[in-house]
Amino acid sequence: MGISLHWPVLLVEHTELTGDPISVLRQARASEPDREAALRQLAEAADEGGPAVRNAYAAGLFLVGRLEEAAQVWQTILSEKSAPIVVGLNLALCHLESGRIAECTHVLDTCRQRVDPASDLGRLVGRRCAEFDRAISDWERDVHLTELRAAALRERIALETAHPGDFKQLARALGALSFVENSGVTARDALDAARRARERAPEDPEALELLVAALLRAGTSDEVGDALHELERVAPNSMVLSLRREVSTTAARAQSRARQDSMEELGVRARTGDRAAEDLLRRESQRFPNNFQYRVDLAFAAFSRGDRLETRRLTDELAGEPAADHFVHFHIAQLYWFLGEHELGREQFRRAYETAATERDREDVRFAVRTVGAGDPDELGLR
Repeated sequence: MGISLHWPVLLVEHTELTGDPISVLRQARASEPDREAALRQLAEAADEGGPAVRNAYAAGLFLVGRLEEAAQVWQTILSEKSAPIVVGLNLALCHLESGRIAECTHVLDTCRQRVDPASDLGRLVGRRCAEFDRAISDWERDVHLTELRAAALRERIALETAHPGDFKQLARALGALSFVENSGVTARDALDAARRARERAPEDPEALELLVAALLRAGTSDEVGDALHELERVAPNSMVLSLRREVSTTAARAQSRARQDSMEELGVRARTGDRAAEDLLRRESQRFPNNFQYRVDLAFAAFSRGDRLETRRLTDELAGEPAADHFVHFHIAQLYWFLGEHELGREQFRRAYETAATERDREDVRFAVRTVGAGDPDELGLR
C-alpha cells in the first residue's frame, strides 16, 4: 500500500557533461563498474559546477538508490536564489519515494507558488500537483480502511473469536501500515503479528511467507536465514522468494551497499553534532527498529550534544532488547561508563564478551575495558 506515481527525474537544460552518464545509470543492464564510473563523473562535475550539474549529480544518486544524499543535494540547490523549478520537482519525487508525504506536499506547494501557471513549466507543475492530490486522496482512503480492518481483527483476536486466517490478515494489514509515515505501526509490530500467524498455522506456506517478509522488513538477520530455507522447501515458487532473488542482482547489491555507506556517513554526521542528520537517522530508526546501528548512533549523538537524559533513555532501551547482540552490548557498555554508570557498564562489557563471535571481538572487549579504566579484564571474567 503506497503512492505510486511514475514521474521521471528532470534535468536542467544545457547541462554540460561529457557523454551521457545519466543514461548509463538509467540502464538496468549497465555493469557495476560503468555505473560507478558514471556516478563518479557526475560527482566530479558537481564539485565546482552550477545548479545544472549538481542537479544531475543528485539525479544520479537518486537512480542508484542513495535517496537521502540526493535529497540533501537538491535541498541545498533549492536554498539558493534562482534555483531551477525542476530541482523542486525532483526533490518532491525523492521525498515521495522515501515515504515522506508531508515533505513532498510542502515542496510541491513551494513549486506551485514560484512558477507562472500559464508557462510550460507552470503547466507541468500543475499536472504533477493534480496527480499528487488524486493519489493522496486514494492513499488516505486505503490507509483508513486498512486501519479499520486492523482494529476489527485485533478486537476479534482479543475476544478469542478469530480464525487462523484472521491472524494472517492482521499481519498483512500491519505490514502495509508499517510503511506509512506516522501510522504508529512499526516493522516490529508487523513482525509480531506475522509470528503469531505462523504459530497459529505452522503448516501454512502463506503464513511462512508473511513471516519471511516481516523478518526481511524488520532487519532481523538471526531468523531470516532459516525461514528462507524453509520457504524454499515448502513453496519454491513463492512471490517473496522471487522478490528476494530480484533484489540479489548485482545492481541491487550495489544499491544496498550505497545505502549502507550513506547510512554510515549519516551516523558519523549525527555523532558530530549535525542535527539534520540526527533527525534523518531518528526517522530511519523508527522505520527499522531492529537495525541497532541506527539506535546506537542516536545514543552517541545525544551524548555528544550533552543530552544525558536522552542518552540514558536510548541506552536503557537498547540494554533491554532481547535480541541485543555483541555490537549492542559493546557500544552501550561504553555509553554507560561515560554516563558514570560503571556497574552497568561492566555488566554490558561481560555480555559483549559472552556474545562475541570471534577471538578478535573478544580482544576488542578486553581492550575497551582497559581503555575506559573499567578494571582488569581477567578480574571481570573476560579470559
